[in-house]
Amino acid sequence: MNTTKKIGGAMDKIFINKLRIDCIVGITPPERINLQPLFADIIMEKDLKSSGYRKDLSLSIDYAEVCRRVTSYVVSSKAELLEELGVGICDLILKEFKPVKVTVRLSKTEILPQTGAVGIEISKSLEE
Repeated sequence: MNTTKKIGGAMDKIFINKLRIDCIVGITPPERINLQPLFADIIMEKDLKSSGYRKDLSLSIDYAEVCRRVTSYVVSSKAELLEELGVGICDLILKEFKPVKVTVRLSKTEILPQTGAVGIEISKSLEE
């Protein structure tokens, strides 16, 4: 059954907003040495109604565990590119937590002082 198409509405979503991860990320020499804050916004699409009706977290996605896994992944990867992290986080979430689709937005707030933030947004689905 294809669960990505809903009749009469959009797929349910679990979101994580502004997960702060202090990490090494970037290509400039200071970025390779100094921790900097990275903010992750994550949206995971999954049918959540059965979890709600049955009051059963195992039918949903444990967002606290997603935060732990993503933080661990980002800190250990010491990535050069946000694009690299975005794809890796999407792959990790799809493999371990099985949403139908995941969107990851990564923002760096301190690298360009004249901006509020710079970053990327990547989406992947189980069908890719």
